[in-house]
Amino acid sequence: MLSIILFCIGLMYTPGPVNLLSLNNGLQNRSGAQAPFSLGVAAALCFWFMVVGYAGSTIVDDALLPWLGLAGCAFITWLAIKVLKSKVNLEGGRKPAAMTFKDGLFIQLLNPKAFMVVVPVGTVQFPAAGITGPGIAVWSVLLALLAFGAPTSYAMMGALLGQRVNRPGFFRAFNIAMGLLLLLVAADIAWQHVLIPLLP
Repeated sequence: MLSIILFCIGLMYTPGPVNLLSLNNGLQNRSGAQAPFSLGVAAALCFWFMVVGYAGSTIVDDALLPWLGLAGCAFITWLAIKVLKSKVNLEGGRKPAAMTFKDGLFIQLLNPKAFMVVVPVGTVQFPAAGITGPGIAVWSVLLALLAFGAPTSYAMMGALLGQRVNRPGFFRAFNIAMGLLLLLVAADIAWQHVLIPLLP
């Protein structure tokens, strides 16, 4: 069972679209509004762990994954544009809107990289560890709590870094870098999880 936790930590806490957006939230001094976004991410992963854990690979058909990936690319691209357009305000006035529960839920529901965590755990590691019946629900909730911590920790790191920098140019440059990284993530997902599987 420890192997399940270590595997999930290894994938959940590495940089990806969810964690990059959270880091940006922290840098923009919006980490106080991070909890709904992180909760949305956790709810999406809990949902997928339960679906895959109870239904196995029969529901998550390989033919469906490229289309989920395409929807995920579109959503990540939309979020990247939102980050690129966001205004930097260090004066304490109106701040740009933080990511919401809905944003966290949809980005993770449509994130094909989430399946890199969910499918091996739900179809191989749960059965190998004897996790069945109500145990699947309990473990899905525990792993969702672990998922909540990943974007939250990135937001906290961003907030700590943001307290040491007070130049608007830095934040604007960081927004551009984050937006471009998100576009790169969307392109990578499009290539790895949409185009390659659909090519003959």
